[in-house]
Amino acid sequence: MQLKTKQFQELTATILTAVDNEAAHLELVTKGAELRLNITNKVYYVSAKFPLETPEVFRAVVDAAPFLNLISKITTDTFNLSIKDNYVLIKHGKSSYKAPMIFENESLVSLTPIIINNSLVDMPISCEILKSILNVNGREVQKGKFIEVKELQKLYYIDETGCFTFTTGACLNSFTLEKPVKLLLTDQLVRLFRLFKEDVYFNYGKDPLADGSLQTKVSFETSDIYLASILNCDDKLLADVQRPCAATKSYVTAAYPNHLVLSVSELSNAIARLTSFTKDKLQDIHSIPAKVTFDSAEMTITDQLENSEVVSIENGSYTDATEQYSMLLNLADIKGILETCKVDHITLNCGNHKSIVINRGTINNLVPELTEAE
Repeated sequence: MQLKTKQFQELTATILTAVDNEAAHLELVTKGAELRLNITNKVYYVSAKFPLETPEVFRAVVDAAPFLNLISKITTDTFNLSIKDNYVLIKHGKSSYKAPMIFENESLVSLTPIIINNSLVDMPISCEILKSILNVNGREVQKGKFIEVKELQKLYYIDETGCFTFTTGACLNSFTLEKPVKLLLTDQLVRLFRLFKEDVYFNYGKDPLADGSLQTKVSFETSDIYLASILNCDDKLLADVQRPCAATKSYVTAAYPNHLVLSVSELSNAIARLTSFTKDKLQDIHSIPAKVTFDSAEMTITDQLENSEVVSIENGSYTDATEQYSMLLNLADIKGILETCKVDHITLNCGNHKSIVINRGTINNLVPELTEAE
């Protein structure tokens, strides 16, 4: 079976981000002129279709991570898959590799799809919403790879009003879903949202287990992709995340004495220049404290090496005229937020000596002010 490398890699690259370095099974099975990739670790299940030029007969099950890692490194225009004895033979150019197939009781293992039998909520969800959750809320969750966080801070809380994530700061991404729902999604599941190129049909349900308990499941489906997962959404976890979510909303809606309209490109370029100096001088590039002061006309950012940048405060701003405001912020946090901006301007609200709120339309980021000790 011959496959076009670039097109196949475009599909498998996203799957690899979720299964890399993890035990998961990958089933490659044809149905006429269509190859289906089915992947599961028994917590999530993905089924993706890949078109073939001609009908084929093929079925194999292999370890997902090593197979997909190999595919990601192929540089020839095409490669070939064939079944030999108890392995899949992968040939590209003059090179060849053997991927052992997985058997159970002398039979090729079967992958069990995650299916929702007792549906409670179903509705369409825009692909743009999924992308926003992935790119905007995901930026907050990714901080947990570099700092110590609680398990709850690795999850995405989604209800019908938006998505909330929090670590050192918080991200409140507002949107509207057609029906009420309360979910806690894992980062692994959200990373697989990259698979979707069109709006999805969403399903949520709870199916009974043998012991009488209920198992929460979700699925996201298009004509080419089926993604499903088992979730941990018990009442205690939901309550634990709803408290910081409500607190963040109160900060976002609070009245601040300073409301600064700033150019995303100007601020981004200023921070890029400052961090180009500090990243070689400071051990932790995820924590770059800088002093920020401003008056009614401009903002000055000064790093720990006493390098400084001045950024204009634009029309539509207002500031407390009684004093110049000064605060200590983590430039790495600001930089990460700006990298996900799709607008020309942000508004920065501050003045309570606790945190700032960066607003860009329906997205709000809460960033704590640092103390000198930090």
